[in-house]
Amino acid sequence: MGTVIVGSGTALPELEVSNDQLAEVMDTSDEWIRSRSGVHMRRYSDPGTGSATLGAQAVLAAIADAGISPDEVDLLISATMTPDLLAPGNAPLIQHQANLGPIAAFDIRQQCAGFLYGLELADAMLSSGRATTAVVVGAEAHAGYLPFGPSVWGRLRGEHANPVSDADYQQATKYRAWSVLFGDGAGAMVLRRDPDPTRGFLGGRLFSDGSLFDLIWVEGVGFRHQPYVDQTQLDAEMHLPSMNGMELFRQAVRLMPDSVAAVADEHGLRVNDLDLVLAHQANERIIAAMRKQFGFDDGEDRVPCNIAHHGNTTAATLPLLYQDLRDESRIVPGQLLSFTAFGAGAHWGANLYRVP
Repeated sequence: MGTVIVGSGTALPELEVSNDQLAEVMDTSDEWIRSRSGVHMRRYSDPGTGSATLGAQAVLAAIADAGISPDEVDLLISATMTPDLLAPGNAPLIQHQANLGPIAAFDIRQQCAGFLYGLELADAMLSSGRATTAVVVGAEAHAGYLPFGPSVWGRLRGEHANPVSDADYQQATKYRAWSVLFGDGAGAMVLRRDPDPTRGFLGGRLFSDGSLFDLIWVEGVGFRHQPYVDQTQLDAEMHLPSMNGMELFRQAVRLMPDSVAAVADEHGLRVNDLDLVLAHQANERIIAAMRKQFGFDDGEDRVPCNIAHHGNTTAATLPLLYQDLRDESRIVPGQLLSFTAFGAGAHWGANLYRVP
């Protein structure tokens, strides 16, 4: 028996923001952002629309694509770094909004590697007979995370054409190294068992190393603090993420290719046997370095990149990339794919998938 993807779907906010628009609210430029990340534009969710709503929309789109009804789903796995609430997690909120019924619903927290971990968990649950139809969803609403003041948001949302305040401009500029990277969106896949063990998910390898936790982390708003959030933390901006970009780059370009090679080797395959490598979309420079690591002559085709249009959507990058490739008719029967990701924690890994 194998586990196969029988449907996929996405949800994207309406508001698109270009690099040129960001250059109006902070000290940056289209060239500065493109050369460092490959991002051209990203989408931001509306106030009051969080990752759970986007996730539910993607789940319903995937269910419709699979040609099944919501009551056939008996397992939901939700991955996000930006949940609607501190508690509960997104899983029950998505379950309720998507009318899935009282099913098993997991929240997992592997950040950028969340969707990859979700695929492996779903495969394990389906293989064990604990579920018959699973939905894995990655959804993010980074807009609430961004250090943008009211005048910045008003300009980006088209509410006014006035220059932003000096304080808001300086605040946005202070965190431009990471704030320009992120976008909002959600993607989901429906998985079911297949009688042919030679197709679908063939195997995977997952890894974690807590010694790398501070590559990307949020120091404040946690329960080691008493109280868990206070004005002192907010004044120190401890609620905003910190990122060691250079070390993150070094680890990602080493560990993602290594994990792809490891899982291929376990199945008697070489990396060159892969038709497509679907990698987490954190930075176009990371993708380019991975292509070089693999030694692919056709690297741009075999390790595709869509970060230009979406930005880094964290747990949603893999399903958004998969859907974009489907829409371009680049996912075809018989192909051998590898999904791979690296995320805060640190968490990383890869798996193999034979398209049925």
